[in-house]
Amino acid sequence: HAAEEIATTLGVKYLVTFTQSGDSARRMARLRSSIPHLAFTPDPTTRARLAVTWGTETYTVPTVSHTDDMVNQVDQLLQSSGLANEGDRIVVVAGMPPGTVGSTNSIRVHKIGETYSR
Repeated sequence: HAAEEIATTLGVKYLVTFTQSGDSARRMARLRSSIPHLAFTPDPTTRARLAVTWGTETYTVPTVSHTDDMVNQVDQLLQSSGLANEGDRIVVVAGMPPGTVGSTNSIRVHKIGETYSR
């Protein structure tokens, strides 16, 4: 719920969820936000299950070991597909460490075009 409130207050372009099992994405979808919801998962089975989730567009992405890599993935995909432009803001909900089911514990506001390196 906090992610949706932040997104609404800041006027972001997308709510983005990284999910292993799909639970985080389904919880976000239950909010029925007016902000488009994108879910990213490394699991094709999870992607298939999320295909029928209200208001959620789902993408399969490679598994990564750090949340910065997750954000860089979505940044690149959104720009290359024309879904977002440099400077657009998104709210990212994810778990740390990545790939651990039930670990959703972070919210990040990201500006498209900014990349992270470790």
